[in-house]
Amino acid sequence: MQFHFNSKLTLNIKVHKLMGLKLYILPFLITALLLTGCSYINTKDTKVKKYSAAAAGYGGDVTVEVTAASTGKIGTLRVDASQETPDIGGKAASRMAKTIVAKQSLSIDSISGATITCKAVLSAAETALKEAGIDTEALKGK
Repeated sequence: MQFHFNSKLTLNIKVHKLMGLKLYILPFLITALLLTGCSYINTKDTKVKKYSAAAAGYGGDVTVEVTAASTGKIGTLRVDASQETPDIGGKAASRMAKTIVAKQSLSIDSISGATITCKAVLSAAETALKEAGIDTEALKGK
């Protein structure tokens, strides 16, 4: 028994095999591109460290965690004011942290009604930044 195939059938089989291969490889390629395309590597400053300090607030200690770059910039500032009044001191502490980072300054006015909490955030942030080797006097002058 002998089978004879015409060239169209042979071509059709080759294309079909190629398409089947693409269907297996395509999901892997898309996944690889998504995983590598979404990463961010800061090549300019790789020496970012975390420092923390606490200061007495209205209801208890206010803890601040700061990431500071070796260039002297404040990267992030997280505040734990869980012992403060949530609607007053808690909200004020969060706003103070955002303002310190946005302005890159420790020269920020306290929020009315939460003066003690705001001063605790500034004090703890200053202590943590000093530990990081940041010139806090320069940040107070901004």
